[in-house]
Amino acid sequence: MDRRKQKKGRTDNRSAQQTPRRHFVMEEQQVPQVEEPMPPCAICGKPVELISEAISEPNGGYSHFDCVISRIKEQEMVTEDETVSYIGHGNFAVFRKDEEGRYVIRTRVPYESKENYDAMKKFVEGSKK
Repeated sequence: MDRRKQKKGRTDNRSAQQTPRRHFVMEEQQVPQVEEPMPPCAICGKPVELISEAISEPNGGYSHFDCVISRIKEQEMVTEDETVSYIGHGNFAVFRKDEEGRYVIRTRVPYESKENYDAMKKFVEGSKK
């Protein structure tokens, strides 16, 4: 008899002999929640509703990200063919396009110091319940 036919006709006992299922039960854990402190924006005075999206001010306090962008645009006299972007580590930059259409940094604007950033992290951690 052909081996393929033998295998095909044979019943598989493995499906009848299923191993018992084990379920792992985890204890429910309470995840700390951030209670938004909503401090006033140092630039516009409106509440900062999402502290995670705020920028700490050099002289203390917090500001909306968009308010900081607007302030930098005014201070750096950004033209229509330039733009302001956050480049990381508390720094912004004014970009302009060169002759080949690539963006190049015209000016770097240090804004948020490491100390202020660390203080903000502690402030947010202290707001968790």
